[in-house]
Amino acid sequence: MKMYFLIFSFCILLIGCNRTKKHTVVGLSNYVLVEKKISILEDTLHYAFTQLMDNKVDTLPYNTIHLLERYYKRAFKLGESKEMTSVYLDKLQQLYMQEKKYALSIAWTDTLLAYFPQYKQKAALLLNAATTSEVFLKDRQKTHYYYRLLNEHPKLKKEIVEMVKMRLGKS
Repeated sequence: MKMYFLIFSFCILLIGCNRTKKHTVVGLSNYVLVEKKISILEDTLHYAFTQLMDNKVDTLPYNTIHLLERYYKRAFKLGESKEMTSVYLDKLQQLYMQEKKYALSIAWTDTLLAYFPQYKQKAALLLNAATTSEVFLKDRQKTHYYYRLLNEHPKLKKEIVEMVKMRLGKS
């Protein structure tokens, strides 16, 4: 009987020790905490970039970049309607652009445009998307789409309007 109790206790202990918590780094369910994490990671990345520019380090901490990407996505899941989320989505598409993941950059640009059609930096975002689609992705349909949206933007500088009309004429 003692042997069964000992084996049973050992099994319970073994099962209890093998359990893994489902506590992931980006599993935060509070938008404010996610914002704080993003702020810390952005500061870390900014400092690392400054160190890189001053030739004090050779590389950027890519784990920080990828963690920041995950937090931007988490902020989007938690706060689709919050205005700061639009900024995070813009930063996310910029990170993908810097990593030369152009298709992902465009996908997140489209997400940003869908959820935040009145985004304050929409003209710059559209110009960036049009250029990326044209130069890197060689997608004429997508390029035309972004230039058309840009052409409809109410407050564009005269030079941009002329450039857009010229680009639309070539497509």
